[in-house]
Parts: sequence; structure tokens; C-alpha cells
Amino acid sequence: MESTAGPGLDLGVPGCRDAVEVGRGGFGVVYRARQPAYSRTVAVKLLAADRLDRAARRRFEREVQAMGRLSGHPHIVTVHQAGFTAGGNPYLLMAYEEGGSLAGRGPAAAWPAAVAGGIAIAGALESAHRAGVLHRDVKPENILISRYGDPKLADFGLARPVRRDTPPPSTVTATLLHAAPEVLRGDPATVASDVYSLASTLFWWLSGRTAFAAAPGERAGETIARIAAAPVPDLRDHGVPGPVCAVIERAMAKDPAARSATADRFAEELREAQRQEGQPVTPLLVDDPDGDGAQAAPAGPAAGFRAAGGFSATVAGAAPRTPAPARAGGAVLALAATLALAGGSATVAAPRLAAGPVDFGGQEISGPGAEHPVTVRNDGTRPALIRAVSLDGPDFRIVADGCGGHTLAAGAGCEVRVAFTPAGTGPRRATLRLPGRTVDVAGSGLLSYATDDDPPPGPCYADAYQVGRSAYGYAGGQKVISVKQYWSPGCRKVMAYTWVWKQYRDNAGPRGTWSVALGIAGHGDRVRSAGQPLELWTEPVTPAGCTRAAVTMTGTGVPGPLDVATGGHCP
Repeated sequence: MESTAGPGLDLGVPGCRDAVEVGRGGFGVVYRARQPAYSRTVAVKLLAADRLDRAARRRFEREVQAMGRLSGHPHIVTVHQAGFTAGGNPYLLMAYEEGGSLAGRGPAAAWPAAVAGGIAIAGALESAHRAGVLHRDVKPENILISRYGDPKLADFGLARPVRRDTPPPSTVTATLLHAAPEVLRGDPATVASDVYSLASTLFWWLSGRTAFAAAPGERAGETIARIAAAPVPDLRDHGVPGPVCAVIERAMAKDPAARSATADRFAEELREAQRQEGQPVTPLLVDDPDGDGAQAAPAGPAAGFRAAGGFSATVAGAAPRTPAPARAGGAVLALAATLALAGGSATVAAPRLAAGPVDFGGQEISGPGAEHPVTVRNDGTRPALIRAVSLDGPDFRIVADGCGGHTLAAGAGCEVRVAFTPAGTGPRRATLRLPGRTVDVAGSGLLSYATDDDPPPGPCYADAYQVGRSAYGYAGGQKVISVKQYWSPGCRKVMAYTWVWKQYRDNAGPRGTWSVALGIAGHGDRVRSAGQPLELWTEPVTPAGCTRAAVTMTGTGVPGPLDVATGGHCP
């Protein structure tokens, strides 16, 4: 039910601290963390540990080896290291891509940008296939955007070796709306099914909707049947040229044999469509693995990759640097560049920066808050110096500033990441200030009601809302239990609620046991439950002064009693 780890969480990953949960799925939890030794922010993915037997560990190690080989590709997320936490959970430590996921950013503003991104990801996917790895879950959520706007393929958590003798899986684990029809029937994944998923993702990239979005009230089985039979919707109404539509429709054919045979073939067809439409042709970078492990000395930074289709990738070497005067900072260099472009004129035009408004929507005041990237672009014809970025307004803060102190070339962009943690209900507004530009930031604080946590029947539970923030208990670097305090304005009573986290329950296994004792501190005996309880509520009690919800937990994998309490609430 909760989705964010507490600040300063120790995941048990060497060298990482201050972890904050940023996403989760059926195969693991992703945290943003700091790696002080390298002065960088990283992403840590802790994989689900429900079947960590010897065979599962070997599979994980094979995946790590594949990812290590693939992560050198410019459009695959870089893996820095991998291993097992102190608690025994396998982890991957990866580059943190500040631009978030493609799904979070929305479709491209114009079709050429989406097609260029699709070609880039096709090169990454082809490289994975040549390394013997199927992705099996290509979708907008698994394409991350770097701080420079480059798309990167991520999350090989479903990846499997490319094999033709793989038995059909017993369950479908890929994302339904981007999975190929044969995969939804239970057939094994193939290169052709990865190509279908990439084409489906490009369809979304171009239009902002999936090709076979579920209708209101439609069941999963009905959606699957429609995916298997209905034609791919026509994107021409969205301004997408016919040649591009034809490539996507062919790659999403129901018959795998009718699709583009490989990811690089799909990319070549898109590149041909670019030529037909008079667009710049996007280079296709494909890893060219050396099968026997022997490799000549690299000729340059781009060694190991080829620019497909007769294109060559030229990488300029770093020019010798002339030390700047000790007091000459970025502002001096930016001014010099501006004057040079202006033909020596001493008049410096104001920056023409572009950035759209930010709306966080409703965020629960008892929740962890939310973060949102703000992309800033230089729409002018000259370099623009962004001396500083500031944010005015309560409950908002800048958590990452990739713009302040930087000079943007014409057409270049940077990103500021803003967080919103509402302290109260109702609308909240702030202003992000850039040189010559202001950006409106808005959000609203919402109450979190007890009815969202399936309470027992009764009038006091019916109108109760959470007061204060949830509190969490950890063991072995993992979130184990959480506790909340609710207040009923109608009954003028408080109650406590606790929830044992699934990841702990999975790690404890079917023979694991635990017990919890829950109550309002200083207000009578606690409610107790032992065995394998999932959640627990207290009866409503009349507060005598300030109150806080408290829980004590013992059990498998918990070293000693674990005491967790919320902050105080004073009615």
C-alpha cells in the first residue's frame, strides 16, 4: 500500500546510503540512492527474493553478466555493479537517469523525435539479441530518459537467453498491452515478439495511447482476444506519415513471420521512412560482439559499435585544455561565447528559455510526496547562461538542479527536479524562477482515508483520515512493517493500523512466523496477532492528549523486537 522508503534507508548495498523508493513491480523494488565515494546518484534495484534457491542465484548471475556486457551501449542503462545485500537479496546498482521514464514524460511533441528514439532503442534491442538476450518486456515504462534527453532501454528483469527450445511458460508475465499476441497465447518469447513490443511502444510514443487500450469495463481476456484479431489502428490521423505507419503495422503483424525479422531490420525500415519524408536519418548503433573473446585494441570511444547501413560514427577526441584563470568561472566563459557569436558586440541578449508548467495533481498529505522533472530548453540562437534556479512557494523544493551554473547551447536542454510534499490540504502553488523565465508549479494536498485500507465496519472508521505520516520498520535493509494513525472527526477518536510488507513475508517463507502488538501509545492494552498476520486494526479510542500509533514486531529474520511509532497527533 505504501510505496516509498524512508529517508536514510540502508539497503545493505556497500557504499550506498540515503535510499528512497522510486518504483516497484512484481520483480523488484527500485531505489534512488547516493554513492558518496563517487559523488553521484544511483539507482538500486533489489530483486524479489521469493525463490532464492541455488538455481535462481545462477540465473541472476547470468543476467548480471549479460547486463554487464550490454551496459556499454549508449542506449542501454549502465550497470555499475551487482551482488547480494547483507540480507541476501540480489541487487543491481545502475546509473540513475534523471529524466524519468518515457511513460512519465508522455508522447513526443512531433513524430520525427519519436521515430529517432525508436531507432535508438532498436539498436539497443538488437545488441541484446546479438548477445543472446531477449528483453521480453519492452514498454514505455522501461525506456528511461537521460538528463541530456537520450532514451535508454532498462529493466532486463524478465530477460531470458535467446533459445528456440524454451518450453511455453505457465503464466504470462509480460505487460499485456505491449505483448505480442503469441506471447499472450502462452508461446515462448522470441526476437519477433520483442520487435512487436518495440513497435507497440513506438505507437504509444507517437500517439500517447496503446494500440489496443482496454475499453471501460473490458476484461483482460476480452482485451487479449482483441489484440489477437483487431487491426493496428491508423496513426495517420495523428499526423504520422504513411511510410512510418506502414513500418509499425508490419512490425505488429499477428503472424510473427510477417514482421520485421530483427530489431535492426525494423530500424532500417524506419530509417528508410525518414529518407522518404526528407528527415535527417538517425544513426543506428548496434553492438558487434566478438564471439571468441579476442578483440583488437579499441580505435576510439566508439569502438565495439558499428553505425549500421553504411553510416560511420566519428567521435572527436578531447581537445587539449588551456587552464582558465583562477577567478574566471563559467560566467566568464559563457559571456565570451555569447560575444563571439554576436560578432564582438557588447550587448548580450536575454536568454530565451522554454519550460512548461508543472502540475503534481493531488498528493496525499500523509504520503511521501512526489517528484517531477522540469525540462528547460534554450529556444534562442545563442548560448544561454543559467546562473541560478530558485523556487518560491511552500511545500515545494528543488531536489536536483541540472541547470543552475550551466550554459546551454542553442537548442540544448537541462533538467530541474522538483518535489512536492504537501503539509496540508487544498491547492498549493509555487514559482520556479529561471533567467528571463518563470514556471508555474501547482499541486494539491489530499487526505488519506481509512477506507482505503479496508478497515472493520463501523462509523468511526467510515470517516477517519490519516494524521501524520506513516512510520516504517526495517530489518536487513528491507522494509518490514508500517504503522499509521487515523482520526475520526465524527467520533472524535483515534485508531491505529499496521501492515506487514509482502517483501518481508516472501523472505520469511511459508514456514516463517511473526507477531505484532499494535496500539495507541499510553491508551490501554495493545491488540496482538501471531502466526502470519497481514494487517491489524485497533478499536477506536478517545484520546487523552496527544497520541501516536505504535507497533512492536518480532519474528523470522527480525533481530530482536522491532518498535515503530508514528509522530504525535494533538486533536
